Amino acid sequence: MDTRSLRYAITLAEELHFGRAAQRHYIGAQPFGRHIKELERELGVRLFERTSRRVTVTPAGRRVVAEARVILAALDALSAPRRWAGSDEAKTPDDPNS
Repeated sequence: MDTRSLRYAITLAEELHFGRAAQRHYIGAQPFGRHIKELERELGVRLFERTSRRVTVTPAGRRVVAEARVILAALDALSAPRRWAGSDEAKTPDDPNS
């Protein structure tokens, strides 16, 4: 499982359309769909119900998407440079202010 697949699942839950969700990530609908299927396989649960006309989020999908939002928000916050600004740990060995 990777963060990209979690982001794709969140986007699909928001859009409820494979084509529009894929466009938001600048990839084709087929590769996007393969990522979603792989995520479902890895988790062992169906996240989305699909018909030829609509996509709906399953109860398990709602739980996974909610948890994915929390996880990705934490990762995004951790990687934000401003979070570590001013911290002694943020200084590199080459930093003349160390």
